[in-house]
Amino acid sequence: MTTTLFYQVIGLDSKLTALNKKLDKKMFYDYADLNKKEKDVITKYIDRIELAYLLTPSTINIQPFINEDTHYEGVMFINVRLRDEATEKLVAIIEEVIHGALPNPVVLTFHLKENLLVSTCMKRLNKVDKSSVVLGDVHRTFWLNLEHDTKLQNQFIKTIHVSNLNFNNFFVFYKDIDLAVEAAQNAETIGSFHIERDHQKQHQQQKIIQQIKDLELEVVKLKSAIKKETQFNKKVELNVKIQQIKKRTEQLKKELV
Repeated sequence: MTTTLFYQVIGLDSKLTALNKKLDKKMFYDYADLNKKEKDVITKYIDRIELAYLLTPSTINIQPFINEDTHYEGVMFINVRLRDEATEKLVAIIEEVIHGALPNPVVLTFHLKENLLVSTCMKRLNKVDKSSVVLGDVHRTFWLNLEHDTKLQNQFIKTIHVSNLNFNNFFVFYKDIDLAVEAAQNAETIGSFHIERDHQKQHQQQKIIQQIKDLELEVVKLKSAIKKETQFNKKVELNVKIQQIKKRTEQLKKELV
């Protein structure tokens, strides 16, 4: 139900008919060079994988984009229904396996209980082996709950509504979705939804976001140290450091607005 509602709210179900074709897990064993841990994760923590929609020039008015680096001849929307025991770390393993196994760009929707997570990854051709692809950065949203509106969630949904995507070719169509997913991912860190299309500014933004994440990790470590510390004056010192780091974090977040 959650994934069906997702395709409704982004307007995809009005453009073409859903396939909802079950994909055998063994298919990914054949197309991807998986280690034992990856095979175990696919086997134990996925309840069902299905091809929800397959966008090609014959099913939607979007043209392929082909050059020496990229072959974007269509886009696949794939649903992955997770078992309740699945965790964020396991999702990271699964999404990389699926993105890596399929040469076409994929919009992955993970369904866990009543929540939904969207994952994307830009790809380029492997110049040594043209039959395989090299993955770019994998992006994923925060967990969405379509039954409960939030400002960030609504901004993301609005951005990836098919009426707001570029239909010139499959590369720019998928890139629009990937940028929105990345913006949703960054929103957890910076507190706002913002798409940066300028490559240089995007690179600078990623550097600042990584600095913020590093500082937040340092705060977690300091808080742990405070719990173990027995001397009051040392606890005070650590608390002062935390406040300094938080101040620096807020300064960095303002640079991203």
